[in-house]
Amino acid sequence: MYSDDTVYVGFLVLSFLFSFLFRKVKHKNVKQWISTIYGAIIVLTVSGLHIVHPIICTLVNSILIQIDKRRCHILSFLFTFGYLIFFRMTTYFGIPYPPAHTNLIQMMLTLKLVGLSFEVHDSYLIKLKQKDAKYDAEKNFKMICQPSILEVFHYAFCYVGILTGPYYKYRTYWDLFNHNYWRKATYINLLIKKIRTIPILIICYLATSWIFPLSEFKNESFYTTTSLSYRLWYMYSSFFILRTRIYLGFILSELICIASGMGAYPEVTDPQSGSGPTKNFESLETEYSVKEEVYNFDCIESIDIMKVETISTVRGATRIWNMTIQYWIAEYVYKRIPVKKLRTLLAFGISALWHGIYTGYYVSLCSVPFYLAVEDIYDRQYRNYADSAGKRILWTFFLYTMKMYQFSFWGCTFQLLHIDLIFKYCQSIYFLPYIVLIIMYAISRFNNLRTS
Repeated sequence: MYSDDTVYVGFLVLSFLFSFLFRKVKHKNVKQWISTIYGAIIVLTVSGLHIVHPIICTLVNSILIQIDKRRCHILSFLFTFGYLIFFRMTTYFGIPYPPAHTNLIQMMLTLKLVGLSFEVHDSYLIKLKQKDAKYDAEKNFKMICQPSILEVFHYAFCYVGILTGPYYKYRTYWDLFNHNYWRKATYINLLIKKIRTIPILIICYLATSWIFPLSEFKNESFYTTTSLSYRLWYMYSSFFILRTRIYLGFILSELICIASGMGAYPEVTDPQSGSGPTKNFESLETEYSVKEEVYNFDCIESIDIMKVETISTVRGATRIWNMTIQYWIAEYVYKRIPVKKLRTLLAFGISALWHGIYTGYYVSLCSVPFYLAVEDIYDRQYRNYADSAGKRILWTFFLYTMKMYQFSFWGCTFQLLHIDLIFKYCQSIYFLPYIVLIIMYAISRFNNLRTS
C-alpha cells in the first residue's frame, strides 16, 4: 500500500480502538472534550501548519450562524465551498498545497458546517411557525439549540468521521452526548459482522492493484501494444480496485461510529442514513424504554456492499452508494433547487465540485444524469412492461451489464483526473461508452415514434 494509504488506514484503526475507551467515559463535558482533542490531534498530525484551513473555516461558519439565522445557510454554502476551491488552488497564491489527508478533512468539514447552517436556519423557521401551532414531535426533533462558537468547534473537530465520514448531522452529534441511546444499543455482533469483510477486501485490493496498477494508463505501450478488449477490461479492473478501496474506508469509518456509539437510535424510529429518525418521534422524548426495544446504527450506514454489487440499475446504485453523503446532497442541494429539471445535473455538479477541481470528477459525475435519463426509459418502459418473466430477466441482465459498463468507465475517468489522460484513453476505446449511450437513446426514440 502507498504511504498515504498506510497513514489513512492507521488512523482509522487507532480511532476504532480509541472508541472503546471513549465509550467508557460517562461525564458529558469530559466526553465531548476528549472527542474534540483527539480529533484535533489527528488533524494536526496529518496537516501540520495546514490545520489553519479547518480552523478558519470553522470560525467563520460559527460566526455566520450567530449573526444571521435567516440567511446563514446561503452564506455558509457560498463561503465554505468557495474556501474549498481556494484550498485546492493555494499554489496559485504562493501557499504550499495541503497534504492529501487534509483534503479529506476539509471535504468532510465542508459538509458538516454547511449542514449545520441549514439545521440552524430550518430550526429558526420552525420556531417562527410553531408560535401559534400545535406541538409537533417531528418538528421538535428537527429543531436544534443554537450552538455557541465553542460547540461548533466541538462538532467540527469530533474525531468520529473526521477523516472519511460518514456525515452525521449536528442533531446526531448532540444526541450522542445528551441521550443514552448508545448505552442501550447492542453493538458487538454488528462490529464482528463488519470486521469479517475487511480481510477479503484487503486481499482483493492488494492483489488487483499489483496486477492491474493504475499507472498503466500513463504508459505509451498500453495504447500501442494492447488490444481493444484488454483496454476495456482494464477499465473494469481499475473500477474494481477503486471499489475495494472505498468499501474498506466505509467499513472502517462505520466501525468507529458503532464502537463510539455515534448514530444509535431506537429501531422503531426507522433511522435512515444521514437523516436519523424518520418516524415515531414521540419515543425519543423519554429516556424510558422497555427491555425488548431494539436499537440500530442505520443512521451512519454508508453502504450496503451486496446491494450495490447486485442491484441492476445505476439509479438504484447511486441511492445506496455513500448514503450519508447522498442524504446531504439530496437534503441540502437537490430539494432546495427551485427548477426541478436542473436538480439532478446541479446535484451531481456540486458533488463533483466537492470531490475536487480535476476534470475527471466532472467528466465522470456530470455524465451520470444523462445516462439516468436513458436508463429510466429502458427500466420503466421496457423492463417493467415486459410481457413475460423471461423478457424481464433479459432486460434486468441488460441493465445490470450497462450499469457495470458505465460505472467502470466513470470510475476510470474519476481516477485518471487529467483531461489529456482521459481523452487519450477514450480515444483508445473509440469513445464506446458515449457511442453506446447515444445508440440506446436513438433506439428508444425510434421505438417511441413507431409506437405512437
